[in-house]
Amino acid sequence: MNSNNKSVKISEISPDMEGQTVSVEGKITDIYKTSGPLVFRIFDGDELRTVVFNPVEDYYSIKVGDFVRFYGVLSIRKENVELQISKFERLSDDELKSIKSEIENSFLDRIKRDSPEFLCDSDIYKRMENEFLKAMIAIKKAVLQERMIIIRHHNDCDGITAGVSLEKAISSYAEKEKKKDCKIFRKPCVAPYYDIEDALKDIDLFFSFSKKKPLLIIADNGSTDSDLQGILRAKVYDFEIGVIDHHPPTKNDSGEYLIDKYVSFHINPHIYSGDSNLCTGMLAYELGRMIDSNLDDYAIHLPALAGIGDKSKGKEMDRYLESSPYKREELEKIKLALDHEAFYLKRFSLGSFIDDIIMIGDKDRGNLIISYVFDEIENKRTSQWMLIKKYIEIKNLADNFDLIIIDLDKFIFRGEFPSPGRTLGFIHNKYIWDNGINEDDRAIITLGFAEDYLVIRATNKAKEIGFDLNEIIKQLKDVYLEEVQGGGHAGAGTIRFVPVLKDEIKRVSLEYIEKISKKN
Repeated sequence: MNSNNKSVKISEISPDMEGQTVSVEGKITDIYKTSGPLVFRIFDGDELRTVVFNPVEDYYSIKVGDFVRFYGVLSIRKENVELQISKFERLSDDELKSIKSEIENSFLDRIKRDSPEFLCDSDIYKRMENEFLKAMIAIKKAVLQERMIIIRHHNDCDGITAGVSLEKAISSYAEKEKKKDCKIFRKPCVAPYYDIEDALKDIDLFFSFSKKKPLLIIADNGSTDSDLQGILRAKVYDFEIGVIDHHPPTKNDSGEYLIDKYVSFHINPHIYSGDSNLCTGMLAYELGRMIDSNLDDYAIHLPALAGIGDKSKGKEMDRYLESSPYKREELEKIKLALDHEAFYLKRFSLGSFIDDIIMIGDKDRGNLIISYVFDEIENKRTSQWMLIKKYIEIKNLADNFDLIIIDLDKFIFRGEFPSPGRTLGFIHNKYIWDNGINEDDRAIITLGFAEDYLVIRATNKAKEIGFDLNEIIKQLKDVYLEEVQGGGHAGAGTIRFVPVLKDEIKRVSLEYIEKISKKN
């Protein structure tokens, strides 16, 4: 045995060094007790298994995340090199600063942008590029550290395509880097925000699978005050959090974006003078290409599908449609099938099934599901409209301004497709289609009331002259605080409230719309 004790980098260690006495220093990433030794995994840019037999009490004071120096002898176990520890010591403040800097630099040296350009050339993307790079670095760093990554997304076409794009890209990168212990979970949010139940399930997942700091990515949710309580729960357990969203982000009283103090990255076009037409599925796909450019080989239609799901318009949407091998009509059918099946899947991700529907899995199976769903929905819609059209209330408030009102909960089965939002969306669109209306030219607002919620849809013209459902919510919350919840885009979303407030919600909403109509 070589008695000379030398300090080495883990990357320098090789099997032919067996029997040498060395020291290594770095960050403890895992600790576990076996039937034999106590095992520590130590990281300095690369990772090494280190073991101590018959550990004294001091060894049990070491925690995951601590920085230490181990001394010991290199040995071979199952063809892998490990260090049999003889003693350890804590690092001084100067040493700690130095090793942290070295580890950070080692990550940055390994992390490269896989796709050099955005798929869609756009001014808004150029303004957001630094935030995209920040997100890519955080994600790739989590993979290299073999941390758990949880992808949470809204359970609709836009959210699902965003979640799948990220899941595929991150999984591919982890495979290329041979990071088998990087656990990746994609999980839908049933609520249109990251709620407390989502957070508690994610905390439980963390306890079950990991000791390392997890990375939580929230997509198509995350930017508003409705998400805050879930985010705060995750932060208690030291989750690193990133948000990719296109809903208008909430600001605090100081004018700062509410969630920014809790997250590592926040990709949202509204922060960069953009709007919701650049939807989350587009944003997540562009980020996915930075992580793994091979995404284009099989999923290049996903940003266009996301845009179809959220009725996106503009040059970015046109560009993504040009890139897609599927035409708009085909994407519309995929979107319809995806929304239908997601409604019943709820919190289940069911990866292969979703892959088939969105045409990145088995296309024959996907086409069968789409055809079955399309026929079923057409039958449901025909039957539903025959009944609903007798009861909707249509008011002409001004020139080129119509208000449609319906008692929505009287025409749906709770827990069955279509949901209240999709039912109201169909009523809103059906009125536009049947009357040959251009929604850029005529203001139409459709309200669907129930005992404890109000669903709203509005045309582009209504938004242009000032309608924003988030303004109604703000007015109500200023008075009723927690008794009113909800949100969404300016022209599409839901307000939830305690049933006793139904008449008040109706009054405030109608007064707000009346004022907007006078601007027409």
